[in-house]
Amino acid sequence: MPPIRKWQTEVLWCSNQRRRNGNGWAFPQNVRKLLIQITAGQSVLHLFGGQATFGRRLDIDSTLKPDVIGDAWMAPFKKDSFDVVIIDPPYAGINQQMKMQLLIGASWIARQSIIWFHTQWIAGNAGCSPGRAWLVRVGDSCAVRCIQEFKVGSGKRLPTPFFTRGPAIKYNRWMGGQSGLPFALEGKRAG
Repeated sequence: MPPIRKWQTEVLWCSNQRRRNGNGWAFPQNVRKLLIQITAGQSVLHLFGGQATFGRRLDIDSTLKPDVIGDAWMAPFKKDSFDVVIIDPPYAGINQQMKMQLLIGASWIARQSIIWFHTQWIAGNAGCSPGRAWLVRVGDSCAVRCIQEFKVGSGKRLPTPFFTRGPAIKYNRWMGGQSGLPFALEGKRAG
């Protein structure tokens, strides 16, 4: 059995002041400063990153005007496209399959490291090993966030180009070009 690696963990304190621009989806200022510091001089991709202010931003929401409109679960990038991939998924529960799909995809794209920013602490697997970590206090009466840095190993797994489990499996036929999406046409007029 391999030895258990311990995280080098620090605390990052963010003030109670609300963001001046009123954007609740942007990184807290101290988180942003830390991410810029630890990624200095490296190419950076943000998955779920339409509101990021540095690096390349991928988001499925075109109204955010990201650099790339796309699905973070199946990011459209080649192996080793960026030095660092930052994953900031919605703060909902992430199950094991969802986490694995994100980590496998991010490790495929990242040459050096993956940074996870979320309310859920995750284990380093999918060819990633633990590095530094921060528990982030973002304000009073808020869930604690975590920043975890994973080092990408050489044993990368090719991301699966389809869903193998969970509710999104129904989209496999559409992705394979076998059928259209199961959405009704809105505004369809008779006659």
